Amino acid sequence: MIIVLTYIGNKYNVQTGYQQDNKITSLKAAEIMSISIQTADAGINLSRNGGSWQIDEPVLWYANNIAVERIIDIVNAQTDSKLPVSEIDPATLGLQFPKAILSLNNTQITFGATNNIGDRRYLQIDDTIYLLTDRYLPFMTQGITGLLDRRLLPGALALKSLILADIELEKQEENVWAEDAGSLTANQAAKIINNWQTLEAERIQRYQIDLTPKQKVTAILEQGGEIEFHVLAIKPQLVIARSDLGFQYHFKEKNYYGLLAAAKDESTTD
Repeated sequence: MIIVLTYIGNKYNVQTGYQQDNKITSLKAAEIMSISIQTADAGINLSRNGGSWQIDEPVLWYANNIAVERIIDIVNAQTDSKLPVSEIDPATLGLQFPKAILSLNNTQITFGATNNIGDRRYLQIDDTIYLLTDRYLPFMTQGITGLLDRRLLPGALALKSLILADIELEKQEENVWAEDAGSLTANQAAKIINNWQTLEAERIQRYQIDLTPKQKVTAILEQGGEIEFHVLAIKPQLVIARSDLGFQYHFKEKNYYGLLAAAKDESTTD
């Protein structure tokens, strides 16, 4: 039966165009409100919050919407290769000990092994096994660091002030910021805030607790509470950590200017 399913999966190509009967689920991306990802390494739970996604477990923080949308795009996937579970032993397709289990609302998708030809993966949904292009599993096995929002202070946070080593930026009114000592212009202050809210890290990794912080940065929120960051390195990369979340953000060295000090010129934050 493995040979039969592999033959079916490689004899036919996925047809282009919208074909409801060939979609692996009846879900619509806009209707998905919760996501659960289970792998051998960890479990991650996410929920939709308005027009964006947030991670609920193992930490509570904003998610990278683009990364999440890549995962839920699986609901639009189509395939001509499918077989009832009753006609084959799922264990022979790697589905007894799956690579990952993805739950979209109440729909569970189990990821098994790949076939030998065509680089496609066996998936099980309810009582049906599908053979699908192997593009979705890497989005889940990258772990939580690939799903976190790469911005230090996503725009959804209402920021009241930002305290750097020798700079304290206070919000005067919407999009207007001032520095207490008056050493920065309003434009320079606004650019620093904008970078903290919009500049994306090149990568995120687990917090290296053996690194000694060089500087503390405190963000005070309008609704109360504060978020602490620690600068772990400036060269060869600027590394800013969130010890409470257990992650650190890696930026280019040149982003020191624009995040921790006034930018020398606009090109330094590109």
